[in-house]
Amino acid sequence: MNWAHGHFKISNDDFLYVLSTFIFQPVHWIDAFGWRKTSRNEQLGYYYFWREVGKRMGIQDIPPSYEAFEQWTGAYERDHFRFAETNQRVGTSTRDLFAAWFPRIFTPIVRYSIYAMLDDSMIAAFGFPKPLPLTRRLLRASLKLRGAFVRWLPPRREPHFFTDSRNRTYPNGYRIRELGPPRLVAAEQRRTQETP
Repeated sequence: MNWAHGHFKISNDDFLYVLSTFIFQPVHWIDAFGWRKTSRNEQLGYYYFWREVGKRMGIQDIPPSYEAFEQWTGAYERDHFRFAETNQRVGTSTRDLFAAWFPRIFTPIVRYSIYAMLDDSMIAAFGFPKPLPLTRRLLRASLKLRGAFVRWLPPRREPHFFTDSRNRTYPNGYRIRELGPPRLVAAEQRRTQETP
């Protein structure tokens, strides 16, 4: 990860913000649409795990608590969320990645559903079309209904981890050393083959 990121000029604050999304986005999603809200221990588990990842990445000035990081993240979003062509390219690629997981006939629905899940500041930063308010309400209500339904299902008898499922992005599997931007991976492979 450090090898791939080291090829780009990324500010410490940008690293910090992306790190924060791994902490707060899952918590916010689960609290909004899960069968129950996250516990304090779960929230802190996200914080301490990703804080350690950030330290190993060399990210500086990681806020010293869950609450302090959440406040920092809100301030970063207020100060930096605005439209840029680069945002649109990243947002479009991410949107299309999700859409590719479904049969092509559903692509317009998946795209529009993604727009409906984003808040107005994110829609503006990506330059995506703003969905109709009714679409947002219906989609969010259906996700909440799913959470309420799951609440009444019997508890799982065995754990199910993300890594237990087939990876839709890499359906044939992957090797960690081959992950990264294709041109960087190819250059690294050439370099290692040339090294005696």
